[in-house]
Amino acid sequence: MSVKSRLMALGLVSLGLYGCGSENASQKSEPIRSVYVTIPQTESSTAVRTFTSAVEEGKSVNASFKTGGQIKRLSFKEGDRVFKGAVLGVLDDVDYKLQFQQVQTQYDQLASELSRLEEMYRRNNIAPNDYEKAKAGLEQLKAQLDLVKRQLAYTRLEAPASGYIVERYMEEGEMTGAGTPVYKILDNSSLETSVSLPASVYAMRGEIASCVGKSMATGDREIPLEIINYVPDGDNNALFRLRLRIPTEYRNRLLPGMNMTVSIRFNKEVGFASAIIPSRAVFEKNGKEYVWVVNRKDSSVRLKEVKRVGMHRGDKSEVLGLDGSEEIVAAGVHHISAGEKVSVAGDIAFIKKEGCHD
Repeated sequence: MSVKSRLMALGLVSLGLYGCGSENASQKSEPIRSVYVTIPQTESSTAVRTFTSAVEEGKSVNASFKTGGQIKRLSFKEGDRVFKGAVLGVLDDVDYKLQFQQVQTQYDQLASELSRLEEMYRRNNIAPNDYEKAKAGLEQLKAQLDLVKRQLAYTRLEAPASGYIVERYMEEGEMTGAGTPVYKILDNSSLETSVSLPASVYAMRGEIASCVGKSMATGDREIPLEIINYVPDGDNNALFRLRLRIPTEYRNRLLPGMNMTVSIRFNKEVGFASAIIPSRAVFEKNGKEYVWVVNRKDSSVRLKEVKRVGMHRGDKSEVLGLDGSEEIVAAGVHHISAGEKVSVAGDIAFIKKEGCHD
């Protein structure tokens, strides 16, 4: 074999070896990712749903003077209990009293004059037009007198409702205008609570049979709750507010801010077609929400679109789009790609026990 032929043969062998090395390098597989999974907890058969809430005041009202002036005295401070009609404060009323006395004097004088003119009118000693003018003038003064009398009364600020002073906006000696809030009163004549319903529960509101609440302040005794109304506009988490009235006999035992558990009972078992999954299992992509579903046959993952309809028990979310048979990735969802092979390391419960994180 000639030298040229040998060189060509060596070149082909080298290319072959290089090609085999490249093929082996490209066929070298990346490490398979280990994932923790969970099976959705379905909410498709239940007659009772439980939510956490807090006691709220039925309403709060601002107390303000109906006329302006300098505040002479304020009788209550924040935290004080007041009853409807109690005098909360008074304005400096010197100017109002002087104005009232002035108009009262003018009215008395004209009233006396009108009595004299009326007698003359009966005797035809005065023109009817003059008498009518005097009579109209007295009526105008009467209206003016009533006005200044009301303004004088408005220098006293009375509590519009019974309750507790939660805020005092002004101090003695300050100038205030008509309608400027001086106090904020928490009206304890009625209490209520509210819960945020996921869309699946809100859709079944017509099947609600009753609502009851429990609070440690009442010894976990069931408290019947009356539905006030629903707020039909969902918030950013697609939750709909349900307002509930607490019976008046509990208003002295329950205070705004106290925790309460609300149980909503339905007329029958109803299907919500929703599932409870860890919030970390849901991720967003192109404006939509997804989870990763594991295919045990080939250990691959695929996208499945869901719709989050609300938060549930803290670190979990309620979603639509799962039937409860899927096995979904519960942690590390942002590091996976479609079709990727995974190795199931265990249930999400192990993450909590071992203190693992995404």
